Amino acid sequence: MQRFKSNCAVRLTWACAVLPAVMLAVAPSAAAGADAPSMAQFIKMRWPTNGALAPDGTFYHIHNPDGLYQLYRQAPGANEAAKLTKFADGMSGYALSEDGKWIVVAAAVGGNEQDDLYLLDTATGELAPLLVDSETVFGSVVWRRDSRAFAYRANKESKSDFHIYIYDLDRRESKRVFDQAGSNYPADFNRDASKLVVGRTHSSTHSQLFEVDLASSEVREITPKDEAWAFSPLGYTADEKHFLVATDYRGDLTNVRRIDLATGEITPLTPDLDRHEADGAIFNEDRSILAVLLNEDGYRTLNLRRMPDLEPIPGPKLAQGLIGNIDFTGDQMLVSLDNANTPGVIYRWSPSEPDRPAVALTQPDTQGIDVSTFTLPQLVKYKSFDGLEVPAFLYTPPGYTAGTKIPFMISFHGGPESQYRPAFSRPFQYFLSRGFGVLAPNVRGSSGYGKKYLEMDNYKRRMDSVMDGVWSARWLVQNGYTEPGMIGAYGGSYGGFMVVATVAQAPKLFGAACNVVGIVNFKTFLERTKDYRRALREAEYGPLSDEAFLESISPIRLVDQIETPMLIAHGRNDPRVPVFEAEQLHEELTKRGRTVEMLIFDDEGHGFRKEENRIVFHEKLADFFDKYLKPAKADAAKTAPAESTQ
Repeated sequence: MQRFKSNCAVRLTWACAVLPAVMLAVAPSAAAGADAPSMAQFIKMRWPTNGALAPDGTFYHIHNPDGLYQLYRQAPGANEAAKLTKFADGMSGYALSEDGKWIVVAAAVGGNEQDDLYLLDTATGELAPLLVDSETVFGSVVWRRDSRAFAYRANKESKSDFHIYIYDLDRRESKRVFDQAGSNYPADFNRDASKLVVGRTHSSTHSQLFEVDLASSEVREITPKDEAWAFSPLGYTADEKHFLVATDYRGDLTNVRRIDLATGEITPLTPDLDRHEADGAIFNEDRSILAVLLNEDGYRTLNLRRMPDLEPIPGPKLAQGLIGNIDFTGDQMLVSLDNANTPGVIYRWSPSEPDRPAVALTQPDTQGIDVSTFTLPQLVKYKSFDGLEVPAFLYTPPGYTAGTKIPFMISFHGGPESQYRPAFSRPFQYFLSRGFGVLAPNVRGSSGYGKKYLEMDNYKRRMDSVMDGVWSARWLVQNGYTEPGMIGAYGGSYGGFMVVATVAQAPKLFGAACNVVGIVNFKTFLERTKDYRRALREAEYGPLSDEAFLESISPIRLVDQIETPMLIAHGRNDPRVPVFEAEQLHEELTKRGRTVEMLIFDDEGHGFRKEENRIVFHEKLADFFDKYLKPAKADAAKTAPAESTQ
C-alpha cells in the first residue's frame, strides 16, 4: 500500500481496492484432493474493516458479506450489524463526524475512482447526494471539530490540480479556501476552526504543509522552504503551539517530529521512537494521547504516549502482525490485528484500563477453513546483483522439508513506493495449501527502509529494481527451494510492470507470469493516466519529455525476449493504469505466437473489488500457475495450443 497518512483524531477510512472484469466460467483448480478448500472458498473469506466508534458506542465499519463493500452499523448490544448503503459498485470510504451525527460516504462507478460524496444522517439513516459530478474527483474528508463542517479536496476547476474546500452543513454550501496548484489535501483544523493545515504532495520524498487562516485567507508554509523532504501531517498539539508530522527531515528514516508554529524549528519527540520508521500517528480527541505506529521490519507495532510529557502507556496485548485501525472515542479506542493467520480482527480497548483484555468486535467468516493452521512467513534477506541486501518474506507450505524443490510464486508489490507487509492473504494461503511456496520481496524503491532505499530506483535507476526481482528467483534456485521453470511471477500495478520486465530479463527462470493492471509502456501510461496523477508519476518514472528513456525502461520493447506463458488481467475503467497497457501487451505477444491469456473486467478499475470478479480472476490464476509450474502439467502444456480469452 501507500505511506500511512493520518488526519489525527478525524475518523477517515477508505476501503482498500482489491485486485477489477467480464464474467467467465472458469473451473476451480483440481490440484488438490476433493476435500481441500477451493480457491472460491479462500476468496470468499470476509471480515469487517475500517471501524469507527461513535460517542454513543455505535460501531461503524465497512464489510462485504454480499460481495460488495458497503457501510454497516452495529448498535450497542445488538447481535448483528445493519447495512446502511447499497451502492451498485460498492463504496470507497467514509468519515464519521466527531459528534457521531453525520457520515460523509464516498462512492464511485465501476472502479473509475471518480468519487462522489454523500451525506448520511445517522439518526434517520437517510443518505443524500451531496457533491456529485462525473467529471470531478472528491475526497480526503476532514471534519471540523464542532461537526458542523468538513474540509475536502476536489479537482473541479483544474483536472490536474486538487483545491481545498469547506462544506458548511448549516448553509449547505461549499467555499474554496485553498486554490494553489498541485496535489493538495486537507490535514487538520485547529480547535476553534480558525485555521486549517493543508498538505501538498510532489513525490514520495517531497511534500509540504501550509497553514491557512480561514478568516483572512492568508497562507503560510510551516515546513522548511526551499528544501525537499517528505512531511506527513499528524495534527495540532493540544496547546496548538506545535504541529506534529512524520518526516525524514535531514535524516534517512521517517520519524515523528514536532514543528514549532512560531519559529518553524523541527525537533524530535523521544529517541526510543526513532529506532524504526513511523507509519504514522493518531491523536485522541483532546490530544492528550498519541498512538504512534512503527514499521519494524515490515511488522507494525503500537506505541501509546501521554501528551505532552510523552510518558509511555501500556498498550493492548496482541500477537505480532500489523496493528492498525486506531480510532479514539472518549476513553475507548479501536485497534485491529492482521497477520498471516488472523484476518483483520477489530478490538475495543481502553487506555484507562490497560490490564483489561481487548474485546473483539468482529469475527471473520473463514468459510469453514481453519486459519490457525496457516503458514506464517520468515523474514529473509538476499543479495542482489550489486551486493545490496533485499528483504523478503518467505512462505513455505505446511510440512515443508528443507531442500525439497517445489513450485514457487514471487509476488511483487505495487507502488513502487510501497512495501509488502505480512498481512493475511487469501491467494497466498490457497497456493501454500496446494504445495506452492511464496516469496514477497521488498525490492529497492520500497518504503519502510529509509529515504536512501526508497530513492534507489528513481528515474534512471529503474532497471535496478527489476534486477532485484531477477535475483530473488535466482536466490530461490541457489538455495534449493525450486528449479528454473517452476517459478511464477505475480504482481499488480507497478508490480505488474515488475512481472513483465523481470520475465523479459530472465525468461528461462520463470515458468508462468501474471500481470494485473500493470504498466508495460511508460510513454502511453503517462499520456493516458488521469491528469491529476501525471506529475506525481513523472517524478517517479521520468518526464514525458524524455521519451527515449521511457522507452528504454518499457518492457513492451522487450516483448521478443518474453517466452514465459502470460496471464494478463485488467479493469476496463482503470484511471491509474489505463487498459491500453494490457491490450498492447496482449496484441504483441499474440503476434509472436506466445502463450497469453487475458481477462478484462468491464465493471472494474485499478484492482478487482467485486467478489464475483475476484473469484473468476483467482480461479483462473490458480489454473494457470498449476498448469505451467507443476512439472508434469508444465511438460504437457508445452505442446498445447495457446489460449486467448477476452
